[in-house]
Amino acid sequence: MNVALGLSPYAPALARHVSPEGCQLVVERNMLEKGVRLVLWLAGCPQVTGTVRWVVEDRAGFAFDAPIAADLMGIMRLGPQGPGLELRRA
Repeated sequence: MNVALGLSPYAPALARHVSPEGCQLVVERNMLEKGVRLVLWLAGCPQVTGTVRWVVEDRAGFAFDAPIAADLMGIMRLGPQGPGLELRRA
């Protein structure tokens, strides 16, 4: 199920419904599993670590280890117009 993450340290994603405590991740295909620890990487921003809490097809709920700042939430909400979000196993 997480073959793509196993083959490459990075996978592209889109963050939706971003809050200080977490977000919904959208990936190209069903590649995440509940309980997986990830690092979210955005160019020029601090890395965010957390845990996948649920998975439904190409979407996953992601809980941050610590609340994120409002400016980072705004950048993540830019979606495809933003700096590009990548996932890496923690």
